[in-house]
Amino acid sequence: MNENKKPLGARLGEGFFCIFYLIFVFTAVFVFRSKGINASSDTDKYRYVQGMMMAIILGCGDAFHLIPRIIVNFKGKLKHQEIFLGTGNLISSISMTIYYIFMMVMCDTIVTGNSGYEINYIIEKAIIILALIRILLCFFPQNKWFNKEGNKKWAIIRNVPFSIIGILMIALLIRASQITTIYLSVFYIQLAISVLFSFLFYLPVAIWGREKPKLGMLMIPKTLCYIWMLLVILLA
Repeated sequence: MNENKKPLGARLGEGFFCIFYLIFVFTAVFVFRSKGINASSDTDKYRYVQGMMMAIILGCGDAFHLIPRIIVNFKGKLKHQEIFLGTGNLISSISMTIYYIFMMVMCDTIVTGNSGYEINYIIEKAIIILALIRILLCFFPQNKWFNKEGNKKWAIIRNVPFSIIGILMIALLIRASQITTIYLSVFYIQLAISVLFSFLFYLPVAIWGREKPKLGMLMIPKTLCYIWMLLVILLA
């Protein structure tokens, strides 16, 4: 079942959810900025600034594939649909990778202060290297971003380093929860859990979504996980 053949109710539901998500993310950008300006401590200011950057990267990256999807859901079709959706998926794959780099920097900043020290040098350098590999892999033509069938083999290849980034990010957040002296451990644990579930919901879609379109419904709880992450950072 492709986007055009979804039942009207499903298309409208997905379309409105995507609109809600984009409104939430870009609203969060302005809320983070406002709170950052009025923050009472440097630590809070750093958290809000990094949260704002994470929201910008997330919103701008996702907008490239969600706006065409919203149009398809409401109109039923879009000229050059595969090109727009493929380009959006490519950009979103890159922006999600960069998003975790900023989450890593945020953790460093609020745990060790603006000192330049890392929570765990080896883990953080591994995340950066894997992020560069993941981004490079996304540009290979074998991914067939603009082909309706895609390439399952390359979906697995490009998501191997991304999955390892997720595992390392969870490990880093758990380590942060153990050494934190400012925010409660639950702050980092909530982020770790949301990262874990975001990957559990995302990977089946990324790998098998083309051949089993119904798996695309998992993107809704995956998106809710990202909303959860931003709320945790905003409300800490």
